[in-house]
Parts: sequence; structure tokens; C-alpha cells
Amino acid sequence: MRARSLALLLLIASAAHAATFIVPSDRALVTASKAIVVATAGASHGRRAPGGWIETVTELRVEEAIKGPVAAGESIRVTELGGMVGDIGYVVAGSPRYAEGQRVLLFLETNDRGEWVSKNMAVGKFDYAGDVRGRQLLVRDASEIVGWETDGDVHREPVRLEQRFLNFVRATAKGLVADVDYIVRDPQPLRRVVAESTAEAFAPSSYLLQGGGGLGIRWASFPSAVVFLSHGTQPGALNGGLTSIQRALAAWTNDAGSNIVYSYGGTTTIAQTGFGSGGNSDGVNTIQFNDPAGEIPGSFTGAGGSTLAIGGAWFGSAKHSANGEQYFTIGEADLVVQDGISGAGLTGNGFDHVLTHELGHTLGLRHSDKTPSDSGTCSAPLDCSDFAIMKSSVAFNSDPIGSALQAWDIAAIDAVYGSGVVGPPPCNPPHIASAPQTTSVGTTAVTFTVSATGDAPLRYQWYLGATGNTAAPISNATTTSLTVNPVVTTAYWVRITNDCDPPADSGTVFAIVNNCPPVTISSQSPDATILEGHSTTLTVSASGGTVSYQWYAGKTGVTSSPVSGATGSSLTVTPSITSSYWLRASNSCGSSLDSNTITITVLPCAAPKFVVQPPSANIVSNFGTTLYSAVTGTQPIAYQWYEGTFPDTSHPATNGNSATLAVPSLVASASFWLHVSSECGAADSATARLTVVQSCAPPTIFSQPQNQSVASGSNVVVSIVAGGASLSFQWYQGPIGDFTHPIGGNAPSVFVPSITTATQFWVRIGGPCGSVDSSVATVSVATTPRRRAVGR
Repeated sequence: MRARSLALLLLIASAAHAATFIVPSDRALVTASKAIVVATAGASHGRRAPGGWIETVTELRVEEAIKGPVAAGESIRVTELGGMVGDIGYVVAGSPRYAEGQRVLLFLETNDRGEWVSKNMAVGKFDYAGDVRGRQLLVRDASEIVGWETDGDVHREPVRLEQRFLNFVRATAKGLVADVDYIVRDPQPLRRVVAESTAEAFAPSSYLLQGGGGLGIRWASFPSAVVFLSHGTQPGALNGGLTSIQRALAAWTNDAGSNIVYSYGGTTTIAQTGFGSGGNSDGVNTIQFNDPAGEIPGSFTGAGGSTLAIGGAWFGSAKHSANGEQYFTIGEADLVVQDGISGAGLTGNGFDHVLTHELGHTLGLRHSDKTPSDSGTCSAPLDCSDFAIMKSSVAFNSDPIGSALQAWDIAAIDAVYGSGVVGPPPCNPPHIASAPQTTSVGTTAVTFTVSATGDAPLRYQWYLGATGNTAAPISNATTTSLTVNPVVTTAYWVRITNDCDPPADSGTVFAIVNNCPPVTISSQSPDATILEGHSTTLTVSASGGTVSYQWYAGKTGVTSSPVSGATGSSLTVTPSITSSYWLRASNSCGSSLDSNTITITVLPCAAPKFVVQPPSANIVSNFGTTLYSAVTGTQPIAYQWYEGTFPDTSHPATNGNSATLAVPSLVASASFWLHVSSECGAADSATARLTVVQSCAPPTIFSQPQNQSVASGSNVVVSIVAGGASLSFQWYQGPIGDFTHPIGGNAPSVFVPSITTATQFWVRIGGPCGSVDSSVATVSVATTPRRRAVGR
């Protein structure tokens, strides 16, 4: 899975966030750098960092060593964030890129592993270039350097004359005071000495960052919420940073023209981004305050320049279509904020602005003033703006925007995450303005009337019986009035519909004959579901004179199946199949009323059955684990884990009342088993033996999950055979690297019921010594061939 990330620069000695730098003066940059070299880039290769990030290592041949423990003629390796490992990529705008053969002036520092890295990412790398007037220059990648100066002004990246700037750097590195006489006052278009051959040519995707091949990156999950969890706090920020992040999440969610739903889900114990020890995203969207895992080199200093935050959106090969375009599907997003940040902007609009800006990048949005590749200034035919949350720089200490989206931001998310079409006009359902009333019948007929409002055309249907009972529609009674002359007291009601939902139903009204009180039903049993062989009792409460009862089997109004002896207000039934019942309540003067149909659904009673047994395993001393078992059968099923070997029930496990059991840290081997029961039976698992060992090794897969072909609707068990200690298993449905559909539990097998379409499955196996991903197993659904009958 690849990741796309953008950096926003902070150029003052205070805090801002979202790949954000403080760009120091050139003099401070020289002083703060551990080494400075002129070098030529060689080959580069991607790899996994120990913390899981993808990074690129580039060999550089040193031509001149200006400062530090390096010498001319030697080769050094420089490590930078981002790159490719196989078909998985992670892109960090603000991280320098090196083309083979490119000559650079490089200011270096070391990361937490002691490896050389460019000082403050793109801030420390200068390319050799020339302009159209033939002047030799040293230039940063200006599109990567955005933010503020040390005095709080928006940073304007200057162009430097090559030799004069080199003389300044050499003198300053020796402790001498050198003049700043190298700034080009009339910059002209550049001619790069070496083209960046590794740069990708992306087809424009208007408002979006590019994920490769010209496709933008975009979430496909909205309006289902994308939830972010935070770890730690940001000292000095309001509520430890939570106030700003919640304002930022709300800013994108509250836009009425899009379906974005970003929400805050609380804290997490995950102390690094989703790029865990296995080197892939973990499916959890996190905001890491104060850089708990040291994923940003160094710490905030404010004097020699600092990276303030980095962020990324992960995507794999999965694509989706929306509004007539195709996109790479974002599967996860993460933010890391530098440790030790200080400054007035932490409690002002600037901090809100920067977090909102970075969340915009996790939505896939580009800079409003940059191209989709973030490699140049935005221009027509793109939609461009210099006043937007997504502008590539902000005045951190005097920002007037905060988290408020501006016109460009709104247009962008409405285009990307809106419907792309004008919605239909509001639909006004029927509403009864004047309802029919109960009345007495004399020697002539009576008329009930109703009036209603709502979108035309309004349609009317009158019924016999109580409101909601549609078993007895009155023929041709389809206007606003109903004229009747019943011989006994009778109930009526009317339903009004149009092309909108819901319909409008009147209350029950009565035509009362000879002062005979109407029968009314105040309550009745709802529909119910029972297990095969079980009973249930149905009850209807009726009033209106001396009431008698008769129950029937079938739908309301069908009197062909009276239940023998069922002449009370209650009826106990034990149906063998799903069945329906209703009751007619009558009084001595002829009034009657029918209940609604009561349907009793009968489920087969299937005893519990283990389809995935809790596995035995080795476990490293002082480590815990989670046992899991999959059980089928009629719900509800009760679970009880026991410590010991079957059938020992003397030690029920603490919190052992679910399909999983959290086993605390063990120093001695132990055994566990599971008893399950329901109204339909009981079953016992095999004993799972946890053997304590003193050392571990990375997980080893002995047998990959296998492809299968099954009949539609079949249940499937997919399994893997692996070795190692303290292993954990997390199964996923989908292609490798897709973390959006976790399934099953912590076991080497996963049970999947009722497969109807071809589906892929894979598992991540973790342990204290690393993790490994399985290959993908495809379960295909076999089609039943049609048979042709041939007559003879």
C-alpha cells in the first residue's frame, strides 16, 4: 500500500503542524548542520525503516567536504522519508528526492539511528541550476519550501548565486563572518542542470494529489465515518491539541455540499503511525502528538530549523469510480506532530489552520496554489487560490482563518466528495389537516371527510377496521369522503399517499348504530421469533361492551381457519413452521374489530458447533496473548472459558464470557478450553496448550492459505500454518494490504459464512520479533451448469 503525504512549512520559531518546518537563516543552517558537502547522487533504493516507515537510501559521491566528519572522494549514504518497496509507496512532500547524476549542495544532520539525512528535509538540499540568462545558481525545490520566516512573515524562497553562496557557506563553516551578497534580485526562469528522471508525470486530477498513473487519491467510505484516534498530548496547545484537532475534523465534516464524515474516536495506545513493525499500514487512523516514536528526525529547537509535523494517506492498488472519474482508494491516514514545539501559535488560529490543512491532505486535496503533483505554481486551467485553508503557506502567528474553510476548500470537497449533480427538490409527504370524526348513524347514511396537504397528486383509500389494518379496503372509496350506512357499529380509517414517504393514516373512526358501543383494540402482541419446538403466547386487549373473542390462523380477514377453542384474549401456540394469527373481537350488539396479523417466525434449533478451535501455541515468557474460537449454531450462545485441561471446570477464566479470551502475561505454561451452550445444546473445545519459551523468532509461514472453489451460499474455513512464539493473527477480506475489512479472531483459521461471490482473504501474523503477511487466498463460487433436456 502506498502513501501520499504533503508538508506545510513553518518558518518561525513557534509551532505549526502538518509537515511543517521552521526554515532558518542561511547562517543558522550552516551552524546547525553536522556536515555540509557538495556531492553527486548515485543509485537509490527503498527500504523499511525499523519503525515501519518506507524510506529511500541514496549513495552520494562527495566532491567537496565543507564541514563535518566526511572527506572528499568518499561515498556517503543519505536516508530520506518516502519511496517505494515493491509495489508499495509512501510519498512525503517536503522530503528531498535525488536523481542519479544530480549534483547537490547538501546540509546534513543525523536521524535517531545515526544515519545521514538532509537537514530539515528539503530545507537542506540545494540543486545546481542555471537560469535563462546563463547565471549559475544553487536553488532549493521552492514548491517544497512554504511557510514562515523567523520574524513571522510568509517565507519567500530566494534564488542564490552558486559561487557567492558557496563562499558564504565555506566561510561561515569556519566561524568567519561572511556577507550575504549572493541573493539574485531579478530571478529568471531556471534551466536545471540535471532533470529529475525519477519524477512521475501525473495526469491532472483537478483538486487532488496524484497517486500514480495520473489518478488522484480519494476516500470511498463516506458517508460512513472515518475515525481518527489520538495518542499523547501536545504540550502548550489547548487541551493538549485535542481542541484544534476536533475543530479541524469538524471543519471538513460540517460542509453541507459533501458527504465527508471525519470524527474523533478518542485515544489509542498505539504510539506510532500505522506504519508498524511489519512495514504496512495498520488500518488505524492516528494522530501522534509530540512524536512519541521519534518518527520525525530530531526535536523542535526553533533556532536551527525544525520539522514540525508529517502526515500521510495510504492507498494500494484498489481503485474506485465516482462522478465519472477513477481514483486510488485511500485506506488509512496518519499525522505525526514534532515533539517539544513551542510558541504563541499553539493557542491561536495558526495551530487550528495547520491541522485543518493537513487533514485536507488526508482527504487527498492538493495545495490550492500548487499543481496536483505539488511541483509547480497553480495556473489555469486549474482552479487556483491564494486564500484558502489548503494554501501552501500561512502566517502562523497572525492567521485570520483558523479552521474555517474558504471558497476554494469548499469548492474542492464539493467537487470530489459531493454528488456532482443538483439534488431533487424537497418532497412533501401527505399531512392530514382535518381528520374524519366518529358519528352516530340514524335513519340515513353518514359521510366521513378528510382534508390533507402535500405534493400533488394526493391519493386516498378508505378501509374497514382499525388504523393500519389494510386487509379490508373499501371498493371505489378513493376520494376525500366516504358515505356509509352500516347496520351495526363499524370502524373505518383512511390512508393518504403521494410520491413521497411516509403516507398519512387517519385515526380509527366509528359509525355508531343504535348507540352500540364500538369495539376498540388498545394493544396486541407484536410479531415474534421463536426456536423450533418452543411456544409463545399472543395477547390482544379489546373493550366496548361485552366482548367475545375468536382467534384465526392466517392473515387478518381470512376466516377459513378458526383455531379450535381459542375464544379468549390470549392464545399460546407452538408452530413447527413460520405461521400467522389474528383475532376478531365482537360485542353483543354487533360491533366487531379485527386485530392486525401477528407473524411468528420459527427458526431451526442448531446446537453449537466449533468451526475454529482455540489453537495451541508457543508464547514468550512475560507475554500475553488472545485465544479465539469460532462457533456456529442458533443464537444466543453462552461462552465460558476455563483454565486447565478439558473437562476441568474448577478454574473459570476471568472475563471468559465471549468467543475470545485475553490471556495475561505468562511465566509458566498453561492450558485453556471453552464450553459453549444455548437452548439448542452445548459443545466443548479442544484444550489449547500455551507453552512458555524464553526466546522468539520472527513468524514463519509453513503453509499459505489455499484457494478454494465452493457452491454459492457455502460456509468456508480458510487456514494458514505458521510457526513462532506469541503469534497473533488478524485476517482481512480483500486484496493484500487492504485493511478496511478485518474479520475473524486471533486464530490460524477464519470461518466465513455463506459465500456468494468470489472473495479474497489474507492474514497478518504478528509477534514480538516481527510480523509477516500471507499471500492472498481466493474463494471462488462455482456455477452450476445448466442441463439441457433432450426429448427422444
